[in-house]
Amino acid sequence: MKISIKCSLTFLLLIILFKGIIIADWPCRSDSAVPLVTLPGNQWNVHMISDQKNGAIMAWQDRRGGSGDKIYVQRINSYGVPVWQQNGIRLTATEGYQYYPQIISDGKGGAFIAWQDNRSGSEYDIYVQRVDSDGNLRWGLNGKVVCGAPNNQYNPQIVSDGSGGVMVVWQDRRIGQFDIYAQRFDSVGRAQWISDGIAVCSDTSNQIDPKLISDYKGGAIIAWADYRLGAGSTDIYTQRILSDGQPGWQIDGIPICTAVNIQWNIQIVPDTTGGAIIAWQDRRNWTYDNIFAQRVDPNGYIRWTVNGLPLAQLPSMQYYPQMVSDRNGGAIVVWQDNRRGTDYDIFGQRITREGMLVWPPIGVPICTAPGLQSNPQLIVQGSYCIVTWQDKRGADYDIYAQRLNLSGQVLWAIDGNPVSAYPLDQFMPQLNSDSMNGAIFAWADYCLHNGSIDIYTHRIGANGLPAGGSYRTFVQDSFALRAKRYLKWKKQIIAMPNSGNVRDSVFARGIWPYGLVVGVERRDQPRLYWWLRFTKAYYIRRALPQTWQARPLDYNYIGNRFVSEMKNPSFNRYNNRLVGELLTLKINIAASDLGITQEGFGDLVFKDTSSQIVNPLNNKRLRQVTSTVDSMLTMWTYYPHLNYKMICNALQMINSAFNGKFDTISSKPLRITSTKPLFSIPFLRPSPDPPPPLPEFQQLTYSDEMVNDFTLYQNYPNPFNPVTTIEFNLPEPAIVTLKVFNVLGQEVSVPIDRRSMDADQEIINFDASNLPSGIYFYQVIGEPLSGGTIMSQVKKMIVLK
Repeated sequence: MKISIKCSLTFLLLIILFKGIIIADWPCRSDSAVPLVTLPGNQWNVHMISDQKNGAIMAWQDRRGGSGDKIYVQRINSYGVPVWQQNGIRLTATEGYQYYPQIISDGKGGAFIAWQDNRSGSEYDIYVQRVDSDGNLRWGLNGKVVCGAPNNQYNPQIVSDGSGGVMVVWQDRRIGQFDIYAQRFDSVGRAQWISDGIAVCSDTSNQIDPKLISDYKGGAIIAWADYRLGAGSTDIYTQRILSDGQPGWQIDGIPICTAVNIQWNIQIVPDTTGGAIIAWQDRRNWTYDNIFAQRVDPNGYIRWTVNGLPLAQLPSMQYYPQMVSDRNGGAIVVWQDNRRGTDYDIFGQRITREGMLVWPPIGVPICTAPGLQSNPQLIVQGSYCIVTWQDKRGADYDIYAQRLNLSGQVLWAIDGNPVSAYPLDQFMPQLNSDSMNGAIFAWADYCLHNGSIDIYTHRIGANGLPAGGSYRTFVQDSFALRAKRYLKWKKQIIAMPNSGNVRDSVFARGIWPYGLVVGVERRDQPRLYWWLRFTKAYYIRRALPQTWQARPLDYNYIGNRFVSEMKNPSFNRYNNRLVGELLTLKINIAASDLGITQEGFGDLVFKDTSSQIVNPLNNKRLRQVTSTVDSMLTMWTYYPHLNYKMICNALQMINSAFNGKFDTISSKPLRITSTKPLFSIPFLRPSPDPPPPLPEFQQLTYSDEMVNDFTLYQNYPNPFNPVTTIEFNLPEPAIVTLKVFNVLGQEVSVPIDRRSMDADQEIINFDASNLPSGIYFYQVIGEPLSGGTIMSQVKKMIVLK
């Protein structure tokens, strides 16, 4: 019997006002996203950088006025909320067109943006602006002119100068052909070199498409496509500009590649020695393009094979390389590749600083799904990289992404995880790190069906899930509930499963065949160490909630020290709030591992930054949290100064994080809907590492996990002195009597005398203080309220004093 939940395909922005801060949740679906700007007219060509607070700053071209493109910027916080002026801040109030924004961080939570601008008339000039973290325009209302020389200046690129300012480079037609020029600004927007910039290369031919990186000494290394050899095709040249604007290498640059035919589509990254690695698209084979790369050192010497190394030498078209530093002196390059036929796929390669290919010689397939994959982009963070692209495996373009380690192993689903799968086309994706090993994405989107393009954004966790995934947890009180049977009468649901069914399902499916242990089982030293064992779900219900002082496993509720194993204690026998929270967390993780709730909960990482005291559980997966707390409970002598209350509160925070209304996707097998996305929980995050294999357990075929037979269990302990527990199961409501007889058949006690009880497992404590040692028999009689057959069973027990 399925109980389905229909979810809206539109993003519902849930806003909570707390101390003046607007907090919202990123949607935890790939068919929902956050609209950044959806005004009439096209918004497109978005670029983005980190805001250094787990959010992003984005700049884009915007035709909302209908007369021409303007540049707008917006900051979105870590919760998916735009925090500056609604629909973005315009960078200049002037007329004219503003095109091709480029954006970098200012190192203080704001951004520098450069663009080409024809406010002065029909010709384009280059401008730059600084926006602080609050959205204030710091370099005047209309920005600073970088170059206003005659004729057109195009294609600005920007990089930090390492001193709070920036360097801008562009292609410049002031003397007839395109040359490469550069300018540097300090942190307050003052030009540092001559007006309109200095010439990087002014050879008599055209130089176009400049790219640059910092040389980490106030200057930059610049690469471009160059027509100087006169064959009608471009080659690759490079130059270093020092902090004072002087050339660091030979005038007009040094050749990186002068092979026959065209070389273009340049990318450049630092090599960690002050030099650079340059990659490009290369048609030296005349009929198809391959991706090549070369390294130049800080002194301008070429370090690899003349004219560069192929990254995947195949007779296929390889287009539009994108490259990032691997942070080890090498680089990771991705591109679109049609080696399998007419459609393009996404491939990648890693190359070391020494020019060695780390991944297979023909590259690593990142996505080879049917249809067209194109326009890849990538970032690197730690020992991983994330690649995104636009993907037409279906009827329209969607946005997909993949995560790889530095060995080239893909870590998410084969062919990538969907970032956005809205109707109609999504294209031109960009991404930036969210500083938590995931990424924030932005793209141009036709999803509103109005014929114009808008900007949408989404955040994906290190686990590859939108908003880090959506999860469900239960608290102590929930797991103390009596399970319910799912009942339906005349097509109406009259009883739903509850969290007690979750608890019972976890046990019934065999994840703890020898019982759930709290603490560390140390049978090698049972007189020194303590632990608890719960063998059935019913004993968990009987033990929760635990509300008394959080402490290690040393004393029971009435103040007596216990040693070795305590089996199936009720909260009347042992009460410790930390034990209760640990039991609850272990069941929450098990429910996730079994698929009752959203998978992956146990692999989330805890980090509490709300206190000045460092929590010893910080930066641990939740599985590791449970094993660590187990050790803290049993091996308490090794933790003499541990704040057990803080540990307990941390577990309570985790168990409460995704608690909410109980709702089901299905009852057979039991599966529960999630309540909220991970990124709405500030102290939990996806693990940066791939999840380990699930713990081993015996997966059972699903059945009704509540016992359907009348059963009387053997008392425990037996023999006993003077108290034992008697447990039985009622399959239906009944009038119950419990009697105790001696060996002569004489009735000596009636612990339960015709009491009305619901269908459930029941347990009572029987006190034999008034009975002598000997053999006794106990009988449970159940008279069903339905009038059915009377139930009766007898067991033997021994009092030993």
